[in-house]
Amino acid sequence: MANVKRRSNGLIERCRVINGKKRHFYGKTAREVQCKIDAAIAEAAVTIEKGSPFSEVADAFWRSKEPTIKYGSRRGYRHKVEVAKDWFGQQGMREITSTDINRYLSRMANQGYSYKSIAGQKSILSMIWQYWCAEMRGDCNPCSLLKLPQGLPQTKRRAPDDEEVNTVKAHPEGFGLCPAIMMYAGLRLGEVMALQKKDLANGAIHVTKAVVWHNNYPELEKPKTESAYRTVPILKPLQAALANRLDNLKDDDFLFGGKQPFTKSRYQNAWLQYCISIGRAHDSGKRYKTGKKSRDGKELYKIVMEPDFTAHQLRHEFASTLVQCGISPQVAKELMGHADILTTQRWYAEAKTSAIDEAAEILNAHFGS
Repeated sequence: MANVKRRSNGLIERCRVINGKKRHFYGKTAREVQCKIDAAIAEAAVTIEKGSPFSEVADAFWRSKEPTIKYGSRRGYRHKVEVAKDWFGQQGMREITSTDINRYLSRMANQGYSYKSIAGQKSILSMIWQYWCAEMRGDCNPCSLLKLPQGLPQTKRRAPDDEEVNTVKAHPEGFGLCPAIMMYAGLRLGEVMALQKKDLANGAIHVTKAVVWHNNYPELEKPKTESAYRTVPILKPLQAALANRLDNLKDDDFLFGGKQPFTKSRYQNAWLQYCISIGRAHDSGKRYKTGKKSRDGKELYKIVMEPDFTAHQLRHEFASTLVQCGISPQVAKELMGHADILTTQRWYAEAKTSAIDEAAEILNAHFGS
């Protein structure tokens, strides 16, 4: 009998190639070994018909994908992969239809998940099937023609209102330099935190890195995409905000933190204190114990304040200003560091109220003439 040998423990061993993989079978008798081979062939035939188990493909996809994902995004990606595994488990890849997927996405919609969450889940599913087709001899992707449920709630990113913007413009002192850079240069928060004196030269900001907080501690990473490497002009308002604040810094010093970038907690506290100082913070309704008691023995609590807006919203303000000033979408894309111009148009190109009012005046003048 070919490919048969008897091992030192007395068992018979036989090798067979099934579905392109060499497998070893053991038994006390040749008949027992043959029965195991027949069972494996039958199982392989079912696997071919149904496709590889979804969980196995999802795990293989994640092992391949994880090293390519930035630290800050891994948790979200991983969660979506685990959700998909909970949905489909050991079902074969060919068994799962677009109707099955739509059922789960509709369930997410009924539970109140947003458009972004459901679209993200669908994207992960599609990537898993793409991986199966490219790396594991798969031959279908039920996500390709799948449409998202209708009427999903969408949360639009807003720019700060005019009053908030004017308050920030009036206070570039101290930590106010951080919001000034975001408002007048459109940098992401991580890019601002990574700025060193040497990155500001020849009237421009050279964006080549970003801070990513691993838990609380800052790590410098390359930008997400090639388009994020960019040179942004230092506009006159930012020149005024900078003034001589860089004079005492060495070339390798960070604008925020000195020798090392801010930790996440230090940044969050600095932003909160800045917002409180300009009157743009509110009572969150939360309280925490101070560890002290009043004269009558009652626990003393401290109010937890929250900023009225985030620093990142000032990046939106910069984008809105680009649109208002008639800067072309392609140039706006380059200044914002977007990889896709659709991102510029979809999330940031929102007309401000003042621009709409101006449009109304122009139209009224036209129709009134």
